Amino acid sequence: MVIIISTTKFPLSKGKEVAERYIEVSKKYPLDKSLEKQILPLAVRIRGNDAESISISEVKEGKLEEVLKRATEQQLLYMDIEGIKFKVDTFFSGVEALPMIGFKMPE
Repeated sequence: MVIIISTTKFPLSKGKEVAERYIEVSKKYPLDKSLEKQILPLAVRIRGNDAESISISEVKEGKLEEVLKRATEQQLLYMDIEGIKFKVDTFFSGVEALPMIGFKMPE
């Protein structure tokens, strides 16, 4: 199983613009259940003068490349908003990760 954590940071002063764009992007790119399962659609916190949001999803088998391409397409729709930053982190389950270094998960 592959888990994707997408993080977006932006100035609080751009919050309304980001929220409006989020709604537009969500309509243009509705959840595709054939690609991923949402674990956490959206969570937001305030840190100083910035807002930070995350979403977490589980990628369906063999769909990682497609999910990452789709995430990039979505991010590009925000790029005219000054100060916005994105990060996409990919995590592998222990069952998948341990064989990469010659081990397997204990029973």
